[in-house]
Amino acid sequence: AAAAAAAAAAEPAGDAFADLIAPADVDGFFREVWQREPRVFSLADAAGTSAAGAEWRRPIPRPSWTDCCDMLTYAWGAAPVEVPDGCELLVFQGKQLTHGYDVHGPCAALLNGASCVVNHAEYVWPAFTELCSQLRERLVHVYCNSYVTPPGCQAVPPHADDRDVFVIQLCGCKRWRVWGEAPVKFPYPDEQVGKSGLPIPAQVLNAKPAIECVLRPGDVLYMPRGYVHEAFCTEAASSWHATLAVATHDWSWSKILSGAVAETLDSDPSARWREAVPLGLGTSLGTRLAGGGASVEDALQEVLDFVRQSLKVSSLESRFKDKVSSHNRMQDRCSSRFAADLARFLQETGGGADSDAWPYVRPLAVTLGSHVRRASDGEREEALHLLQYAFLRSKGKGKGKGLPRLDGLVVRDEAAAAVHAAFAGLTRRGEALTVAAMGEMVLAAVDCPSFDDLTLLCVARAAVAGGMLVHADADNAPRPQARPPPAPCPRSLPGSGPWGYSAAAAARAER
Repeated sequence: AAAAAAAAAAEPAGDAFADLIAPADVDGFFREVWQREPRVFSLADAAGTSAAGAEWRRPIPRPSWTDCCDMLTYAWGAAPVEVPDGCELLVFQGKQLTHGYDVHGPCAALLNGASCVVNHAEYVWPAFTELCSQLRERLVHVYCNSYVTPPGCQAVPPHADDRDVFVIQLCGCKRWRVWGEAPVKFPYPDEQVGKSGLPIPAQVLNAKPAIECVLRPGDVLYMPRGYVHEAFCTEAASSWHATLAVATHDWSWSKILSGAVAETLDSDPSARWREAVPLGLGTSLGTRLAGGGASVEDALQEVLDFVRQSLKVSSLESRFKDKVSSHNRMQDRCSSRFAADLARFLQETGGGADSDAWPYVRPLAVTLGSHVRRASDGEREEALHLLQYAFLRSKGKGKGKGLPRLDGLVVRDEAAAAVHAAFAGLTRRGEALTVAAMGEMVLAAVDCPSFDDLTLLCVARAAVAGGMLVHADADNAPRPQARPPPAPCPRSLPGSGPWGYSAAAAARAER
């Protein structure tokens, strides 16, 4: 505890990166760990206490499974707001990409044992936007990919990446293996083993992992680019983690230097170096330039001398800064535009509660504290009509796979009995229950450790979306009036909370 307190005191206040890797020292990290070896930073060590009692001390508000489902739903495109290019919801089942849930969305996918990945999640989720922005001071540019996996499942097979990453566990837990020898040192995108048909050498996977651990909420795993790793959920717990990525493959010495050299040669007013090299270079056609005169060797020496004289350290610095600034401007523009468009939609539809306007948003109002009940035949028919109407108004969710149908829930085998018990219990009681109380009723009736809060919330939301359940809190309440929320919230209903659209995000959207 004393060591953790001393390390915290040594870092400047408000240093997001220091909070991310606490209790480690920032200078020590960059001196001894960065791009050298993987490392785990435990929340319990940062707090100087046990894992169970550790206070949340990471540079992002502590999230919930409700936040997780909301983030996935917006990335899926539930609201009539254009999701920025680069942000994409991908679904993996059996470690393979699938489009089988394009129509019915992420909650249906998770219920059936599929994993959901959101690339560039910072474009649509304010907490990730803010964190990536804060980390620029130390890491210059960071983007966020988000991974949600149900119990007993694995999104992708072992692989290596072309970027350095900081994995922060947000909810649930996940088991990780990281092998200690990178088969390709500092790989570029076409050198990532375990991807695009590039095999992982057998001796890597046969070796004992350098790290084998379970990440719990608040734990952080750092992996340099090139290290082979895999992650999977235990049978009893779902997982939500964010991968904060630093695109070091694009910032290598060779990439920055070669780009600066090309820019220097191309900017010569004479356009001398825009000419093609002699076609006889490296062949038996001769080593004289066209028209006689100097040899190819002389020309090569001339271009090298030109580069030495013209290329300055300042030009390298400028090129790197311009590259980073371009990425950061794009990130700010995409996240701000989405925030502004979503805020406008929520204002125009009374916080998204007008299901006639966009029923895909309706399940976002369902939380663990919401009351739900079984739907009547008429309510089920109305739900189908609204979904199909919204589908036709949208840009075609499902990529032309046909209109949505209400075929019931498809649930992974391990949770099937629990889901059946939930619907049977609601039917038997004949009254509304909170989602949390429905979960307690299920666990009292069946032994199903994998029926956790994420599974429970997905059941409630997918069933409301599919017309099998009704969000009963709205039964006797007037339809909310459209109003401009002071801090528009992704959850739309109810409240905002720390994971909503902050004043800072609203200000960025206005700019």
